[in-house]
Amino acid sequence: MRWLLNSRTWSPSSSQFSYCLSLLPTPQQDEIIRFVKFEDQKRYILSRLMQQMLIHVVFNIPYKEIVISRTKEGKPYVEPCYLNASAPNVNFSVSHHGDYVALASETLCLVGLDIMGDEGNDEPEEYIKNFRSYFTVLEWDNINSAGQDGRQLLDQFHRYWCMKESYIKAVGIGIGFELRRAEFFFKDGNIWGDSPCLRLDGIERTDWHFYLFHLRDNHWVCVSKGPPGDAIESFKKTLHTINVSDVSLAHVLKQKDPAFTELTIMDIIPVATLEGQTNLI
Repeated sequence: MRWLLNSRTWSPSSSQFSYCLSLLPTPQQDEIIRFVKFEDQKRYILSRLMQQMLIHVVFNIPYKEIVISRTKEGKPYVEPCYLNASAPNVNFSVSHHGDYVALASETLCLVGLDIMGDEGNDEPEEYIKNFRSYFTVLEWDNINSAGQDGRQLLDQFHRYWCMKESYIKAVGIGIGFELRRAEFFFKDGNIWGDSPCLRLDGIERTDWHFYLFHLRDNHWVCVSKGPPGDAIESFKKTLHTINVSDVSLAHVLKQKDPAFTELTIMDIIPVATLEGQTNLI
């Protein structure tokens, strides 16, 4: 699955928002209402509803019975008891930035997703200097080779940042990973390419594939896919099949990454739960 939702398309009344909030487990409701800004609450609830809908669609579990847990590092996962032979490693990654909320899922390989976009930085060169320590020499040179144009400089920074984030989200490592361990490069030398390669601790990893694409409003998205065996231990315990054959993994990785389907709020709420609510937009 590849889902995308623009939060600007949803302008709920207080009763509509409360109804959508009520569809989530109480602990998640409490997390959402702690956000001070309403826009943050909106993005968070859309992200949670997307995750619920994914599990509902894949496993046909009644919406109210869905349980999504998190590892100690914060990686969301579906309880292993739901997994089966046709979907042994259902895992997913969510991201939101600016107006966009997105979800990517896979049934066999690991998947990571990250969105990065413009936050109205007036001094791009000064802004990106704050992140110099997270990039290798090669990456930093490639970012700065975008030229003097501030827009292109930010675009390159956002591209490299979401590459790294998509990897650490795929393996479930969370905070604490030294980002320079994962170096990204383009074999053909085209820094604007859409299929970056990974060197992890100096070793090229051909069993990982990355897909970059440009979204509207100066946002960049990166989706990563890799072997289940690379998941950190706490996340690995939630998967059914760790040892995937090279042939099976290669078959999944060589497939073109599917396009994102743009959804509305009505697409992520099961009809059975609407209870007379005909329009939540």
